[in-house]
Amino acid sequence: MARVLIVDDAIMMRKTIANMLIKAGHSIVDEATNGELAVKAYQKYRPDLVTMDITMPGVDGISALAQIMAIDPEAKVIMVSALGQKHKVFDALQAGAKSYILKPFKEEKLLGVINEVLLPNGCNIPVAEAASSHPVTRAETGYCHNSGILEKPFMFENRDQQYYITIVKDFGGCDFSELIALISQATGTEPRQVIFNFTCCSALGGSSAAGFADVMASVLAAGCRLKIVCYTRDYTMFFRNEPCLKGAEFELVKKQGIL
Repeated sequence: MARVLIVDDAIMMRKTIANMLIKAGHSIVDEATNGELAVKAYQKYRPDLVTMDITMPGVDGISALAQIMAIDPEAKVIMVSALGQKHKVFDALQAGAKSYILKPFKEEKLLGVINEVLLPNGCNIPVAEAASSHPVTRAETGYCHNSGILEKPFMFENRDQQYYITIVKDFGGCDFSELIALISQATGTEPRQVIFNFTCCSALGGSSAAGFADVMASVLAAGCRLKIVCYTRDYTMFFRNEPCLKGAEFELVKKQGIL
């Protein structure tokens, strides 16, 4: 089980997270109310995992994250973000966060994200390293090199500075984190058009549909243009009714063959 540092200025949120983690068998090494105290606690305890609120008085979560990553590049930090802060998730992933979770969340969601980050081959999104390597320009993302075997549940393509994301099967929590990191890397500081294509996948689960809405809302919040291509009116209606997706363009087409 993991030794965890909890960082949040709200005592109720700290206690909520602590209770969930202790119940699951983890131990809490310390709690911090702001970024400055978080960095000091990390230096002192070197925890296995940190849950980090984004908005706090004084040093905020993203600044604290950057300082912790400078101390320990292998640090495992999960950002805890309010719905209205989704655009800051991009900054956090670029600064080295391994994953994120949006408030409010249920116990199973928190534990699922934590387990993915703690697993040896879990959710580890090296955005800074990816940015220094070749840009995403081909349809290879999501496939094992030279194999044609689907490794990820999505395809990510750059077509003349328009980013096409084709969803080919249902997502897990770690997949959302990896996708948002790729979008952040690809779009950078210059707004682009991002197109989500749901015409090649089978039915989405309720939780994953909400997860896609969160990711696409982050795209809009980052200043990018968003287009959502669906093959059923159900998908279109669900996404159209999401207030966070106001401003997105929609297209309803026939279902394509599954890749």
